[in-house]
Amino acid sequence: MREASEVVPQQAVYTFEGPSVLYVHPSLAAAEDYFEAIDLENDEYVFFGQDGTVIQPKVEDGRVVLTATLEQRADKLRQRLRTYLDHSGESNLALADDAAYLARLLLDRERECQKSRWLSRLSGILARRRTG
Repeated sequence: MREASEVVPQQAVYTFEGPSVLYVHPSLAAAEDYFEAIDLENDEYVFFGQDGTVIQPKVEDGRVVLTATLEQRADKLRQRLRTYLDHSGESNLALADDAAYLARLLLDRERECQKSRWLSRLSGILARRRTG
C-alpha cells in the first residue's frame, strides 16, 4: 500500500492544438481515453498538467499513453493559455494566471453544455412521442 505522501493529486490536463484549440480533461486517464493513436501521429499536440508539468505523449500497443515528466513549464503554460484566451475573445487574460481555476471553469462550462445538449435531445424525444 502506498503512503499518503506518495499519492499524486489528480490534476487537469491541458492539450493545445495550435493557438486557438484547447482541450481540457480532468485527469491523465481521461485525456488518454479521449485521444486516439492516430491523433498523435503528426505531433500537433502539446500537453501540460494544470501546474505546468510537461506531459509526454506516446503510443503503446495502439493506445495513447501520457506520462508526466519532471519538467515544469508553468510560464509556457500561462503563455499558451493567454494566447488561447485572446484567440477565443476572452477579455480577462488574467484567467491564465490561475491554471487550476481556469481548468475547473472550462470543465464546468463543458459539463453545462453537455447537460444542455442532453436535455434538448430528451425534450425532442418526448415531444415526438407525444405527437407520434
